[in-house]
Amino acid sequence: MRLQVVKDQADENTFQEWRDEDYMNKMNFNPLVMFVVIPTVVQAGCLIFMGAAMLLNTAIFA
Repeated sequence: MRLQVVKDQADENTFQEWRDEDYMNKMNFNPLVMFVVIPTVVQAGCLIFMGAAMLLNTAIFA
Protein backbone atom coordinates (compact mmCIF):
# COMPACT_ATOMS: atom_id res chain seq x y z
CA MET A 1 0.00 0.00 0.00
CA ARG A 2 1.54 3.28 -1.10
CA LEU A 3 0.93 6.70 0.33
CA GLN A 4 -0.42 9.14 -2.22
CA VAL A 5 1.00 12.61 -1.88
CA VAL A 6 -1.18 15.40 -3.20
CA LYS A 7 0.97 18.20 -4.59
CA ASP A 8 -1.80 20.60 -5.54
CA GLN A 9 -1.12 24.15 -4.45
CA ALA A 10 -3.85 26.20 -2.82
CA ASP A 11 -4.92 29.25 -4.75
CA GLU A 12 -5.09 32.70 -3.15
CA ASN A 13 -8.80 32.43 -2.33
CA THR A 14 -8.39 29.06 -0.60
CA PHE A 15 -5.41 30.36 1.34
CA GLN A 16 -7.26 33.50 2.46
CA GLU A 17 -10.34 31.44 3.39
CA TRP A 18 -8.19 29.17 5.54
CA ARG A 19 -6.53 32.18 7.20
CA ASP A 20 -9.95 33.65 8.03
CA GLU A 21 -11.53 30.41 9.30
CA ASP A 22 -8.69 28.89 11.35
CA TYR A 23 -9.04 29.74 15.06
CA MET A 24 -5.33 29.86 15.88
CA ASN A 25 -4.50 31.74 12.68
CA LYS A 26 -7.10 34.46 13.26
CA MET A 27 -5.61 35.22 16.70
CA ASN A 28 -9.08 36.23 17.85
CA PHE A 29 -8.15 35.42 21.46
CA ASN A 30 -5.75 36.57 24.14
CA PRO A 31 -2.62 34.38 23.96
CA LEU A 32 -1.65 35.28 27.53
CA VAL A 33 -4.82 33.71 28.88
CA MET A 34 -4.66 30.63 26.67
CA PHE A 35 -0.98 29.78 27.09
CA VAL A 36 -0.10 31.20 30.54
CA VAL A 37 -3.10 31.73 32.81
CA ILE A 38 -5.05 28.53 32.10
CA PRO A 39 -2.01 26.19 32.42
CA THR A 40 -0.98 28.00 35.62
CA VAL A 41 -4.42 27.50 37.17
CA VAL A 42 -4.41 23.81 36.17
CA GLN A 43 -0.92 23.30 37.60
CA ALA A 44 -1.80 25.10 40.86
CA GLY A 45 -4.94 22.98 41.18
CA CYS A 46 -2.93 19.79 40.72
CA LEU A 47 -0.43 20.93 43.33
CA ILE A 48 -3.21 21.72 45.82
CA PHE A 49 -4.91 18.35 45.27
CA MET A 50 -1.58 16.55 45.62
CA GLY A 51 -0.95 18.33 48.92
CA ALA A 52 -4.47 17.47 50.09
CA ALA A 53 -3.91 13.80 49.21
CA MET A 54 -0.63 13.75 51.17
CA LEU A 55 -2.32 15.43 54.14
CA LEU A 56 -5.17 12.93 54.03
CA ASN A 57 -2.74 10.00 53.85
CA THR A 58 -0.83 11.41 56.82
CA ALA A 59 -4.04 11.76 58.82
CA ILE A 60 -5.21 8.24 57.99
CA PHE A 61 -1.96 6.23 58.21
CA ALA A 62 0.10 8.13 60.79
